[in-house]
Amino acid sequence: MLLNSYLALSQDIPEKLLLSSKAFSENQSLYPIYRIDLIIFSHKQVNEKDKQEQFPELDRFIYSPDLLKLLETPNLLVKKEAIKEGLVPSSQVIQSIDLSHKLNLIGVEEAESTDNDKNSDVTLLPYEYFELIKNNTLNKRFISRLNKRKEYEVLFHGSWFQPLFKADLSSPVYIQGENEINGVHGELLLYKERFLHSDLRLRFSESANEDQGFSSVKLYNFNNLLKLSKAQNRFISFFKSIGEEFISFSSWLLRTKEFTPVSTTEENPLAINRNYKDLYEINQQIKMKENSYHYIDHPFFGAVIKVSLWPSE
Repeated sequence: MLLNSYLALSQDIPEKLLLSSKAFSENQSLYPIYRIDLIIFSHKQVNEKDKQEQFPELDRFIYSPDLLKLLETPNLLVKKEAIKEGLVPSSQVIQSIDLSHKLNLIGVEEAESTDNDKNSDVTLLPYEYFELIKNNTLNKRFISRLNKRKEYEVLFHGSWFQPLFKADLSSPVYIQGENEINGVHGELLLYKERFLHSDLRLRFSESANEDQGFSSVKLYNFNNLLKLSKAQNRFISFFKSIGEEFISFSSWLLRTKEFTPVSTTEENPLAINRNYKDLYEINQQIKMKENSYHYIDHPFFGAVIKVSLWPSE
């Protein structure tokens, strides 16, 4: 009964995201926080032998349904995001699932306050989860060295903090960047079993005159999913405390403004009309060491990934 109401309030959210956000909100100490550094670059000087190599024709890239969004700045309104992302050349329709405008209606602030008291021993992060770090001095030096060398050009760089789960609870982040000639897009999945693991699925594309069609990308904000999980736990606890089944209040909740259930159906498609054609692909899984740079290469582009425990010991 309680599960049915939980699903009704969480409609359209992939189950893995519901499970991971619930697990993390209930016991953060089980899931260590890591800093992720990712740099993606193209090879400007390609070996003649590599140019003659025949690469397979690529099918349309299929994104994971539980794709997480990297945040530019905290608390951005969707309209501002639409303006900014709408200027980016791409052939994708990006649907950002926004929960924030309804979360406060169901008493999330009070629930968050209680959770913060329970987790007072957890060191506060300087950023939200999956929020891109500004003024990243370490990456700037690395990128500067790459750009000074004639054979590389950086297409994407970013650093962020995220909890790492085991594979069955882990979801990938959406990666995208380009210049006027080339672009990259795809996803990066990180998880921790006995060792750290990364799974990078990435496409290298080229600006094209012909119509490439549109793909749809649906992104989720992990921080809002945490708030949703806390709010739903609070509802369930409240109804249990007064001896009522949560399901018996469902119709009342649905028609009561003060307790409007969080909905994920308010999508904000960003139709972007400039096209890039996918040419090459990296699809590689690697076992990683903490606090070490890992290089993933392809004749035409490559990536560098570093995963470091936070705070560093």
